[in-house]
Amino acid sequence: MFKGKLFIGFCSAILMLSLVSCMSYYQQNDALMQAVYQQNYSKALDLMGEKSKMATVKRNRLLYYLNKGSVYTLNNQPDSSLLYLRKADYFIEDFSKNSAEYLETMVTNKSYSTYEGEDFEKVLLHYYAAMNYLQLNSLDEALIEAKRMLLKMQKNTDKYQSKNKYKRDAFAHNLLGIIYDAQGAFNDAFIAYRNALEIYESDYKQFFGTSTPLQLKKDILRTAYLSGFKEEYEKYLEEFKLQTTPEKYSTQKQVLVFWNNGLCPIKDNSSINFLIVPQQNGAYQIVNTDLGISVPYYTSDKKTNADLLDMRFIRIVIPKYVSRNLKYSNAWIAGKNNNLFHFEMAENIDAIAFKSLSDRIIKELAESLLRTFLKQLAVYQAEKNKKDGLALAVSLYGAFSEQADTRNWQLLPSQIQYVRVPLDSATNKLTFYAQPIDGKTPTNLTLTISENEPFKFVQTLDFVGYKH
Repeated sequence: MFKGKLFIGFCSAILMLSLVSCMSYYQQNDALMQAVYQQNYSKALDLMGEKSKMATVKRNRLLYYLNKGSVYTLNNQPDSSLLYLRKADYFIEDFSKNSAEYLETMVTNKSYSTYEGEDFEKVLLHYYAAMNYLQLNSLDEALIEAKRMLLKMQKNTDKYQSKNKYKRDAFAHNLLGIIYDAQGAFNDAFIAYRNALEIYESDYKQFFGTSTPLQLKKDILRTAYLSGFKEEYEKYLEEFKLQTTPEKYSTQKQVLVFWNNGLCPIKDNSSINFLIVPQQNGAYQIVNTDLGISVPYYTSDKKTNADLLDMRFIRIVIPKYVSRNLKYSNAWIAGKNNNLFHFEMAENIDAIAFKSLSDRIIKELAESLLRTFLKQLAVYQAEKNKKDGLALAVSLYGAFSEQADTRNWQLLPSQIQYVRVPLDSATNKLTFYAQPIDGKTPTNLTLTISENEPFKFVQTLDFVGYKH
């Protein structure tokens, strides 16, 4: 009697844990996300207090730092944001996953391992830091963060062979050029802009559908001219087919406005079925014909071999991205005399996220396949034994412990766009307009900018539903 109650309690505990594990990381943090959507940043920060679950779960520590840094940025508290972004950076630099933790994920799932960050998240961490420094008018520190974007990108690239698509970040080079430009270091700015141009026209156009910004071409011509690079100036003037004259490269004050549009995709679970096909002498192929995937498996154990002959298929779970559909398709700034200046795409984070996951999907499949295969084999053997309810317990554990790792930095923007706008007086009143995709009346926001304020940032969090 006592054993029966104990077993029922054990199963109930597994079921309770399963209800949490079945929820995606996004669903588990619904209260935080709702506070951010409502721009109630004080509530969001309260939810991320030092004693909150978000702060105390060690495996999610990096996400805690990133999210708290993001909310402080949204709340116009750059100094506080930098504090947590530095903690995130230190965490990434010090991170190492030990062998015991790796073995643990092989019998549970990756959600129980320490989150180390997606490659593009590690790079964009420094964009957020640079954004904070630029708002503090600390150009030297912002320049360091732009350089660190490139260093992180190089570290990421060194991990892969030629197959991965996200190996170079055009926006990082562009941002570096923009900051050099603001410091009057036109020679260095030209080199950075030129590097950005090459990556936009090759990697970004092919893999992410992001074209070279017209503003970048104008900046290349201007900095080439101001640096005295006559040959390069003439070369790019012919290549770009732009109508311009040196008189336009005056020292008129300008503001560069960055628009962080929408929010990046979130992660969810995606399931795939595989057939177990016997070969000869204990050899098997675990296959999915639709995806063209075939993974070999061999066992010399006769009992395991017999069990595998009776099994037919297994189901694995891997992560997938789900986009938060943008509310706004484009935006512009109305300046003096109602002159319009349109934003251009600098970084499509949505496209980079999907491509980055695609680059490593075979590795994700292989790990999940092996983990699920071993669990399901244990479930099958337990069901054959039918001893003291072990079959039910193992079956419950196998079914509910296999979940995809759905963690990601969910407060990154979907897109980063930018535009240069000339300033005409000591204090300038500009109007930011964002055009909804449904064609409704544009949203507008007044920007007050002084002539000594070279950078401005606008964030729109709005989105309209989800797209798998």
